[in-house]
Order: sequence, then structure tokens, then C-alpha cells
Amino acid sequence: MRIATRFHILAAFPLLAVPTALSAQTQTAQAPAGAAAAAAVAATPARPATSAPAGYLLGPDDQLKISIFGQPDLSTETRIKADGTVLLALVGPVDAKGKTTSQLASDIAASYAGGGYLTKPSVSVEVSDYVSRSVTVLGNVPQAGNYPLDRNYTVASMLAKAGGATTAGANAVILTPADGSGAVRISLTDMSAGAGRPLQAGDILFVPPAEKVYVYGQVQQPGAFSYVAGQTFRQALALAGGPTLAGSTRSIKVKRGGQEVQAKLDDPVKPEDVLIIREKLF
Repeated sequence: MRIATRFHILAAFPLLAVPTALSAQTQTAQAPAGAAAAAAVAATPARPATSAPAGYLLGPDDQLKISIFGQPDLSTETRIKADGTVLLALVGPVDAKGKTTSQLASDIAASYAGGGYLTKPSVSVEVSDYVSRSVTVLGNVPQAGNYPLDRNYTVASMLAKAGGATTAGANAVILTPADGSGAVRISLTDMSAGAGRPLQAGDILFVPPAEKVYVYGQVQQPGAFSYVAGQTFRQALALAGGPTLAGSTRSIKVKRGGQEVQAKLDDPVKPEDVLIIREKLF
């Protein structure tokens, strides 16, 4: 009987612990929701936040993904309003215009902490769609798309960021400024002609297909060849393998803009020129 009694006593101890655990859960459930959330966040180590390029300043219509670690109900994806604010649960509007993502993350954390909703919240802000301060690069480039103006870019440096012109692209770019001043064609071989021009938000760069020069007639390999600024007819003729034995280079025939003009071998070629090497007269 003593042995059985001892087993009953040992078995009773785990059962005594259950009401205590249930009591603790009941107290947690009855505690204010803000206090419970604060306790959960305070007990969780901060997670490093990810952000857009360090120099990018946020503006209206930028799409943001705001994450508050441990608080999925407060995390959101939203667009910056026209007045430069984002609307967040509990704290209301927070100014975002002109700030970096890290600055906005700090301000959001301060708003939740200052309002007594969270203790030491860890906030990250990512830009999922750059709209307010970006440049669009299109055409014959490896990586067309929108690029944020996170620093000062020129036509040449922005094109380089998009991978440069492809082999099918021209050695020039068409810039359509956001200010409505009209599209301009810029040669990428001459920095003074505009390749070093600073870009503004909303500018569009377009790399057109490579321009051609055509060589026909008494040549080894007639056809179309890529135009290069500064190229001469002699160089274009060389691309076609040079004249045949029956070809004459004394007086070359060039079709330009629907008209026929006379030219010399060392004259510069223009885009879409058609060079015709005539047959020798014996």
C-alpha cells in the first residue's frame, strides 16, 4: 500500500503543473494586445533591413514593401501618395518623400515605438517599383528597363549600366528628355556631343538598330555593313572585300536620300549610304 501511494503522489505532480500553465496563457490572452506585441518584438533579435540603393530618394508613386519583423498584420505593400506620405496601420500617415529607405524605416520604427505600440521594432523598407526618380532604357541593350537615379548619371554611364548597345544596336542613342524639350540623337563616340549629358528623372534612352552602309556592284562580298561614325568609303569598300578585277574605283557612285551623288574614296560615309562600284570601261 505504501508503494502504490507513492506512485499516486508522483503522478499527481504533472497534473498540478497544468493549471499553472493554463493560468499563464489566460493572463497573456487577457493582457492588452499592444503590450503582448511589444513583449514579442522586444524578445526577438533585430533583423537587418534591406533597402534600395543608398542614394535613392523616395517620391510620389514609388511602390514600397514595408516589413515589420514579427508583425505580419502591420507589414504592408503600399504606394507613396501624391502628398509624399504612406498610410500605416495604427500610426497613420508617415512622411516618405525625399527620404532614403533606411531613413523611412527609422521613422516608421520611431512612430510605432513612440505611440506605445511596439518596443524596439525592426523595420525594413524595399522599393518594389521605382516611379518618381528613374530613367527608362529601351531598344537594343541587354538589360532594358527602369533604372533608379540613386546617383548622378550621364547618358553614357546609364547606358553602360544597361549593358551598353548590343551588336545589333547603333553606336548612338536617342534621348527623350522628361522636360518635353524634344528628342535628340547622341553619338556615343563623342562625349562633347552629349554622351556626357546629365540625366533627369523621367528621361528615356532608346538605342535604335545599328545603321547600315550598303556596298554593291563589282565587289568581292556585296551586302550591308554596320555604319561607324567617321567611316570613309574606302573603309566601307574594304568591308566588302574590295573591288573585283573588273571594278573601278576612279569614280564611285553613291545613292543618298533618294539621290545619286559623286564621291571620292576618302569622303566620309553617311548612314544608309549605298555605294555602287561600277565596271571598268576598257
